[in-house]
Amino acid sequence: SLWIYTDKLGGQPNCPLTVKNGYLYTGFWRSEEFPANFVCLSITDEDPTRTDEEKTACWYWTNPGGYYWAGAYACEDYVLVGTDDGADESTSMTGSLLLLDAKTGRLLDKWDSLYGDVRSTICYDTATKAFYFTTKGGWFCGVQTEKTSDGWRLRASSKWTLKLENGSSTVQAMSTSTPVVYNGRAYVGVSGSSQFTAYSGHSIAVIDLGAWDVAYSVPTMGYPQTSGLLTAGDDGAAYVYFFDN
Repeated sequence: SLWIYTDKLGGQPNCPLTVKNGYLYTGFWRSEEFPANFVCLSITDEDPTRTDEEKTACWYWTNPGGYYWAGAYACEDYVLVGTDDGADESTSMTGSLLLLDAKTGRLLDKWDSLYGDVRSTICYDTATKAFYFTTKGGWFCGVQTEKTSDGWRLRASSKWTLKLENGSSTVQAMSTSTPVVYNGRAYVGVSGSSQFTAYSGHSIAVIDLGAWDVAYSVPTMGYPQTSGLLTAGDDGAAYVYFFDN
């Protein structure tokens, strides 16, 4: 152990850890509705003689509902992270994507009224210069950033959403799967009409980013809740591997 951080609001530290330029970004979760923090920590070991020194957050951002499985994207200038929706289940249009200053934590911009919790990592695709993520309300989302005279912001004209389907007209699909993006397509896991019932509409959805539509989907026995792993074969095909729950 080099050091320990205990968040002042408490909660589960179940978000992925993002490390960039000597700083670590991660979130905490306390309940569907209680506020919790997203924090920035210096990873420097200020006192190598101790293994239990207490870290202080460089900055934090508090959100109702907190952050659950919400992995951040970080660069030199900003951090992008999704939030829980601050309400029961995932039927509220109150999830958000936050654009925070990487050095100060100042809110630069945000995308409100997302359908349900954002429980995926925010991924960046260099080809489309866009960020992609999913929501527990069953949305696949994309957005770009731009630098203006006032600083970085989310480009309003680039906020895209796509409703994911599971074959049910009464139970919404949901996804907590971090998109795997390759060669103009995104691969995400989608829940069926019953989360823990086999073959109830679970699938891997293959999304055509150019057409902004589902090219096709592959039925699975269980719900693929996690992100996938993609390799490009010598035959030119893409091979994507998912676990299902």
